[in-house]
Amino acid sequence: MDAIGAYDLTKVYGPGGGRPALHGVNLLVPEGRSMACVGPESSGKTTLIRLLSGLLRPSSGECSVLGLSPGYEAARLHSMVGTVLYSSKLYADLSLWDNLLFFAGIQKLTKSDAIERASFLLRRLNLWEEREHSPRQLSTGMFKRASLARALIHRPRVLLLDSQGAGMDLETAGLVRELLEYAGSQEGVTLLMCTQDMGFVQDFCQSFGLLHEGTLMARGDLESLRLAGGAKLRASLRLKDGDEAPEGFRRQQDGLWQKSLESEEEMPRLIMQVVSGGGSLYEARVIRPTLWEIYQAHLDSGRRREAEIHGETRDEAQLLPAEEPGTESAVPEGS
Repeated sequence: MDAIGAYDLTKVYGPGGGRPALHGVNLLVPEGRSMACVGPESSGKTTLIRLLSGLLRPSSGECSVLGLSPGYEAARLHSMVGTVLYSSKLYADLSLWDNLLFFAGIQKLTKSDAIERASFLLRRLNLWEEREHSPRQLSTGMFKRASLARALIHRPRVLLLDSQGAGMDLETAGLVRELLEYAGSQEGVTLLMCTQDMGFVQDFCQSFGLLHEGTLMARGDLESLRLAGGAKLRASLRLKDGDEAPEGFRRQQDGLWQKSLESEEEMPRLIMQVVSGGGSLYEARVIRPTLWEIYQAHLDSGRRREAEIHGETRDEAQLLPAEEPGTESAVPEGS
């Protein structure tokens, strides 16, 4: 069963229209799976979460969560869905502990269940010592963790997260990731996260959607997206000083030699070339492109297609990505 679905989902703000904040998005997240929709600012991430949580209604198209329409059945969904928005708030005049018990009461948890669940979440998120603090006394990282605890207090079946990862300190990022992995594996939570922090989601989400200016360029798991975008694997060799790598390798600033690969099957032959030629090979590995590099590959591919359609010739340097900021098939959107 698909827990989350979007079907030609479009949102245009304002009565006069304009460029859609979200345009023709199609995606499915099976129950119990995790998906991250990634992209820079103004790519439609927050709009997507607000549509799925029932805070906005689409201009056209449809979306569903657990078989219900967020725009028309939001009240039924709230008992089964946890949502963390970038602007999520806790009550400043209540302690963190009382906030969690209050939200547990709204979700009709018994007092004993609320105490047990709040204790569990605060300890998992390393917030137990801060339980009597007001939210205004919490650091940014602690507040992000507290917002996640609030969203998970009632053991939701679906968790919708907006802008998680952005601005997190290392402790918070680690604790949040561990709790999200636990919620997925042990509690069966379906996760949809929208973020521009691609490094945060790369290692634990099972599939990804690549958003750009409101359009979903592609969706799939990391490997299928890599293949669809043409992002290359790289062979990396560490050789004895003075030794030369096989033809096609370039020396990097860290002293490693690297070369693009069409597939991992090329690696044994390259290693054999070095060894049979008398070279001293200290290290050999295949480097897989990051989610950010895969995103850039799809973006550059789209720019090239656009240039071809308009009969333009562009210098290759214009298509190079900027520096990186701090089991499905890849499906081009619209198919």
